[in-house]
Amino acid sequence: MANYLNFDIYDLQLTNLIGNSQLRQLLISTANWSILVVEDIDCSLELQDRRQPRMMNPDLARMMNIDRYPTTQGGCGACVVLLSKYNPVLDQVDDFTVSSCLTLLCSINGCSITTTEGIGNTRDGFHPIHERFSGFHASQCGFCTPGMCMSLFSALVNAEKIPPPEPPLGFSKLKVSKAEKAIVGNLCRYTGYHPMANACKSFGADVDMEDLGLNSFWRKGDSKDVKLSSLPSYKRNGDVCTFPQFLKSENRSSLLLASFLLWMEMGVDRVKVVVGNTGLGYYKEVESYDKYIDLRYIPELSMIRRDDSGINIGVAITISKAIEAVKECNQHGFHIEENMVYKKIADHMEKVASGFIQNSASLGGNLVMAQRNHFPSDIATVLLAVGSLVNIMNGLRSKELTMEEFLRRPELDSKSILLSVKIQDWNRLMGISSGTRMNLLFETNRAAPQPLGNALPYLNAVLMAEVSHCTTSNGIILSNCRFAFGAYGTKHPLRATKVEEFFTGKVLSVGVLYEAVKLLGAIVVPDDGTSNPAYRSSLAVGFLFEFFSHLFEANVELPDGYMNGYSPLLSPAKQLDHGKIPTLLSSSMQEVELNRQYHPVGDPIAKSRATIQASCSLYVISYYDAHEREAVYVDDIPSPTNCLHEASFTVHASQCGFCTPRM
Repeated sequence: MANYLNFDIYDLQLTNLIGNSQLRQLLISTANWSILVVEDIDCSLELQDRRQPRMMNPDLARMMNIDRYPTTQGGCGACVVLLSKYNPVLDQVDDFTVSSCLTLLCSINGCSITTTEGIGNTRDGFHPIHERFSGFHASQCGFCTPGMCMSLFSALVNAEKIPPPEPPLGFSKLKVSKAEKAIVGNLCRYTGYHPMANACKSFGADVDMEDLGLNSFWRKGDSKDVKLSSLPSYKRNGDVCTFPQFLKSENRSSLLLASFLLWMEMGVDRVKVVVGNTGLGYYKEVESYDKYIDLRYIPELSMIRRDDSGINIGVAITISKAIEAVKECNQHGFHIEENMVYKKIADHMEKVASGFIQNSASLGGNLVMAQRNHFPSDIATVLLAVGSLVNIMNGLRSKELTMEEFLRRPELDSKSILLSVKIQDWNRLMGISSGTRMNLLFETNRAAPQPLGNALPYLNAVLMAEVSHCTTSNGIILSNCRFAFGAYGTKHPLRATKVEEFFTGKVLSVGVLYEAVKLLGAIVVPDDGTSNPAYRSSLAVGFLFEFFSHLFEANVELPDGYMNGYSPLLSPAKQLDHGKIPTLLSSSMQEVELNRQYHPVGDPIAKSRATIQASCSLYVISYYDAHEREAVYVDDIPSPTNCLHEASFTVHASQCGFCTPRM
């Protein structure tokens, strides 16, 4: 039941997509090969649109599983679907999750959309994902469950692309750590995450069955073989085909960059340039647009090039693809210190937003929001610290700027465009020859309400320094320091150049560090009106102190309370282990003593309609007719004009609020 979308239009990227004069028809092909023609589509229409009652054909809404009133923020993950797209260059299909409330309908030309009904439903049978979410008691109100199921399904699909070794029978190639991480960013307000994590981990090849907790599949004391046989069977490579062969033959037009720039110079009004449209989740549109220009089909903006000088990443590359590119640099680096830097850059970028946002959001869009809207970007801070360069084209002239120059310059006008970002070769940046012996300290830090997902940081920091042993004393000399801080309540991330200059050439001591900490505290000062300003400033000071603290022996103290002496420098390999994120959920064990006196009270019985909730196949029997109809949530019923709203203020009687409207 995957839904295949194909557009019969010309020049998709630069066409006014509103009206029938240029958008002739939208073809939706379902699993039973039925065709639906929809005309007069607004170019701002999303896969899941708030305006669906008046802007979207109801048959299309039902076919696309648009059964909930969307947030248009991309923060909860309840509307996640699997998007499959053919890559003709690599001759492969890319499968990834996207947030349907942010994805523009006209941006998925030639793609396949798989919803939670597409992998299992009441008619064709449920998928093991649905059944395991039910058996592990991972669904209560069910609002978030379909999105979690699709996030896990995407992880399973992509795990099959991993080369051998093969997993045990009945398990996937997915590791437990990756399975648990699959639903990071999918929010639940009610159930709690342990049952959901257990359902995900049950697919992991390295899962410990004793770790899975309370469920309705087996009883306490059952053997491992009994437990394995009790789980709903998962057959690898037997999942729903998410991409039809006929879409591979569809030709996608591309646009030359020069043509695009000439078109922009002509002067256009009410136009929005987009890649993933995820910025809408943070900055709401205050005006309507006649044209949406999709930059992903301009080859020059979607290229990744590597050479001796570094790695060039086009601005239309998604954040997830940029992370993959940086990881590949880590694998092919010639110096272990260089590998460490790339590895930590990739690790920090993975903490930015949820996976389904990373799959849509572009690297360039993130930087432009940081430059134009003062968005608290982690990526801008990281790229600033490592000396990245940006390439901007104005007309037919290109100009290369440092990241600091780009962030401080006036915002780009309609005749200028950001082309690419270059992460420079580490040796060139630090001015180190191949035969130089040195040690590098490099660390990224991020303080946020939660370690992963869409939570914006209170402060982020990237610290880098070259250290070497002093030949005249038993000390450590600092050089080439680069300290960047951002997202703490200032317009742009900044480098603490005064602290860098203060450290350069000095032998590290507690006194030197103490003076640097005081100097940094006076630099990292949030703007007026920023929440928790003292906390944010203290984070910067704490990160700097922690960065150098391992160089001191804590057990040696001077009479005045200062510490003295040095420990061996951390090797790059040990630095990679330093500051790792712990397990997403702390381990726990649930012991339930069953009493047959009140049977079946207390038994771990699965919720009867949990699988239906997970597959989103909610049906009701109408009193007036005998046909099944899809259930509609109260919050999804469109409000008429001048409608009065009732709100419940009984705090102790409502948790998720899902049942309150019915009451």
